Amino acid sequence: MGTYDHQKILTDWSNGTLTADMAIGHSLQHIAQLYELLAQQRKSGNDKVNHLENKVNTLQVQLDRLTKGLSVELEKQKSPTPNSGLPEVSTPQKS
Repeated sequence: MGTYDHQKILTDWSNGTLTADMAIGHSLQHIAQLYELLAQQRKSGNDKVNHLENKVNTLQVQLDRLTKGLSVELEKQKSPTPNSGLPEVSTPQKS
């Protein structure tokens, strides 16, 4: 469906070369085009949001994995070695 440029339509209306029926027809065509563009923009926006949500979810999983690994390593460093609670035994020196 082709439409004239809106400026030409307004000029023709001002000059009286456009009937009311023609103006309504052109207006409806322009409204239909606007709805089409709006639907395309919404789909594009939704696609971008979905892509970003997937990326955030992937990064969150990686962050959780790294955080858990770091926690495990920190706990290993904090835990005492098996003989740490025992007194030191000194061996007598031979002279």
